Amino acid sequence: MSRFLSCAGRLAAAAKSLWKDRDGGIAILFGLSLVPLVGLVGFGVDYGMAVNSRAQLDRAADAAALAAVVTAKSYVAANSSQSDVMTAAVNAGKTQAVNTFNVNIGNVPLTSVSLQPPQVKLVGQTLSSSITYTATIQNSFGKLFMVPTTTVTNTVTAEADLPSYLDFYLMVDVSGSMGLPSTEAGMTQLAKNNDDMFGDYKQNCQFACHFPGNKGWGLAAGKIQLRSDAVNNAVCALIQRASFPVVPGQYRIGIYPFINQLATLAPLTSDVASLKTAAQCSLGWPLAFTNLLDTGTTQLYTGNDPTTGTGSGGTHFENAFPQMKTIVGQNGYGNGSTSSARKPFIFLVTDGMQNGQNFFTAKDGKTAYPGSPSKFKGYADAWWDGSKPSQIDPANCKALKDAGATISILYIPYNKITFVDKGGVVADENTKVNKFSPTLATPLQACASPGYFRTADSPENITAALNAMFEQALKVARLTQ
Repeated sequence: MSRFLSCAGRLAAAAKSLWKDRDGGIAILFGLSLVPLVGLVGFGVDYGMAVNSRAQLDRAADAAALAAVVTAKSYVAANSSQSDVMTAAVNAGKTQAVNTFNVNIGNVPLTSVSLQPPQVKLVGQTLSSSITYTATIQNSFGKLFMVPTTTVTNTVTAEADLPSYLDFYLMVDVSGSMGLPSTEAGMTQLAKNNDDMFGDYKQNCQFACHFPGNKGWGLAAGKIQLRSDAVNNAVCALIQRASFPVVPGQYRIGIYPFINQLATLAPLTSDVASLKTAAQCSLGWPLAFTNLLDTGTTQLYTGNDPTTGTGSGGTHFENAFPQMKTIVGQNGYGNGSTSSARKPFIFLVTDGMQNGQNFFTAKDGKTAYPGSPSKFKGYADAWWDGSKPSQIDPANCKALKDAGATISILYIPYNKITFVDKGGVVADENTKVNKFSPTLATPLQACASPGYFRTADSPENITAALNAMFEQALKVARLTQ
């Protein structure tokens, strides 16, 4: 028994000794764990300071990136005709970016900041900027653990679209076929009482023919809308739409009617009032394009020279397109980035029926269109060389597209002419035209720049299509230069 108690006592003594040793171990373990705990708290403090510093620097970089593109864009708007304006605008944007960054970083405690040279560039019509900084932040607690600094870096970008400077050249077909009523109902109404044909072949003509002595013109006279009226209204709506540019002078419009030749109704201008006056937008019937329908005598001629102006007797794309190329060449083929580098768009509005006929005379080796009887002193009466309807040759358009112009075409389908064939020249012409009219869209589409062909067959659709052509030009100029 005593031996048992003795063993028990020794065990109790050993347990008591072990307990005392455990107290000392915990203290040692606590002391050892205190070092990393303090380090974690210290690093947390340093991290919080780094986060705050980076947020301040990011705000400064954001402001600098925005300042770069806004400054460059404003410079272009204010100096768009200046030579090498983009280089100056980019440099102005870079300078403003540095100044803005330095002002906005303020006082960042225990931090040294390095700003890389700002990047400002123009891609198409989009200005972009890139601001990159690197900051070295002194750690308060990290130094105790051989981490004296924290490095942060970031890149911030910004973009802004430049206004596109665009020239719109409106090539408007005013040949005789644009004197057809704009709807089939109008054609039926006009034909009901119109016997404008030659000699014994007079019969239900659907043209409001503008040649002197013809009856259809008076029958239409503001009562039946012609296709030329519908196009005129659409052009007036387009002029109104273009009167709200982002910057003054951003859009210029010129109006160029053609029959045998291309003539100038309104040269390129951003003056909306003068364009509306030229197109007679505020007047009653007839408006400008209807007044310019083929009368047998050239219109918009220069001086007293009947070899100039619109000509008479046909629809000659082979003449009009080279003349348009000359006009566009005088203003240039730019990318639209500045007012001195405008991007040209050719808007052709036509029924697509080419006709090689002429109502003309010749003098001194030149073709003249003086009318019959002649309205020009020294010129004989004009005569007609016969109808030659055909499709447009897309090759006529190639030179303009190759030079850098975009050709956008609004095709107004040539409605089939309904008539009783009693023979005669006009009936024969109607028969030829009706054979060609279903085939006209395909070569016109080949003439247009890819994606720039539209068809409209009513007054409302003509206006909507012309506006859509304008909006398409703005979008493409902004996104794909």
